[in-house]
Amino acid sequence: MDSERKARYEQLYNIKLTEFYNFVSEVMGDFNYSLHRTVKDIDNKRRIEIWTYQSREDQAAVVWIEVVKPGEVLDPYITTDVLRTMNDENVTRLFFFTNGQMGPEEKDVLEGSNHFVFGTDEIVETLIAIDMKRSIKVVRKRKKVQVPSAMVLIKNFLKANKVTRREIKLKTSAVPELASQYYKLIRRVLNEIDRIPDINDIPSQTRERLKKIQYDLLPELLKTPYYTFTYQFVYLRNALFSLIEYTIVYIGNIIEYEAEDDLKKNREVIEEIMSKLDSVDEQIANYKSDLMFTSEKVALKLIIYAAVFSLAAVFIMIVLKFTR
Repeated sequence: MDSERKARYEQLYNIKLTEFYNFVSEVMGDFNYSLHRTVKDIDNKRRIEIWTYQSREDQAAVVWIEVVKPGEVLDPYITTDVLRTMNDENVTRLFFFTNGQMGPEEKDVLEGSNHFVFGTDEIVETLIAIDMKRSIKVVRKRKKVQVPSAMVLIKNFLKANKVTRREIKLKTSAVPELASQYYKLIRRVLNEIDRIPDINDIPSQTRERLKKIQYDLLPELLKTPYYTFTYQFVYLRNALFSLIEYTIVYIGNIIEYEAEDDLKKNREVIEEIMSKLDSVDEQIANYKSDLMFTSEKVALKLIIYAAVFSLAAVFIMIVLKFTR
């Protein structure tokens, strides 16, 4: 560990701004901050940026990066420049990074509530702590639950949102578009989940994003019961409701670390419904083909009946003629 510290210190004392910036990005990423925009960039000396916490602009911070050559000290007036920039940007949070030496007076001015100053000591210790955190992987144990957490969420939502709506009648021609709309919606959600490297170790940001998707899907449960279809596609009303319901539960299985058996079972149900939605065009084509075949059979029967009636009428006329 001591040799690692020494190597990092030596690396920081003689470093280019672009390389130093990589360390800064690593530290800021650990704090869940991401780059929003650049304010100023002075080649190989200074970079001033605005970073936001979890991409929220109301949680912004000035990130000031100051790189000096070995043996140089920081400009004593830098504190004035930093505070002026924060005032101009209307930002109260500060992350100040430097590989140079800062005097106690300057440090006292910059440090404070929501002000964080990182010299070489602080940077090295933070990077080592980040490396240690990465090496210790916590394996979450999935638990079997009697009632999935998302079912409670759904129940409470439906109880609080009993909306009376008029039925939405859909013609057969409108069914493919609706099916495609729901298919694409859920496929995007599944793709988002499939991109998670390890569902047994979900980052907090990913978990929050999935929870948001969960809540965004809830209102769809109020829409699907009001769709009415022609008798060939009446099954779609329940299918669409179940698709949304199972997707919400599936997300809950993942983010609440519920049993893997439940997770797999719900995914299978979702994929089965998705398969039905994906084949709606084929179902309609078959329906039209059957309808045409039925129409042709009916038409043929009518022709036969008409011919029979015509022959019968002719026969009756002939009989009547010869019996007079």
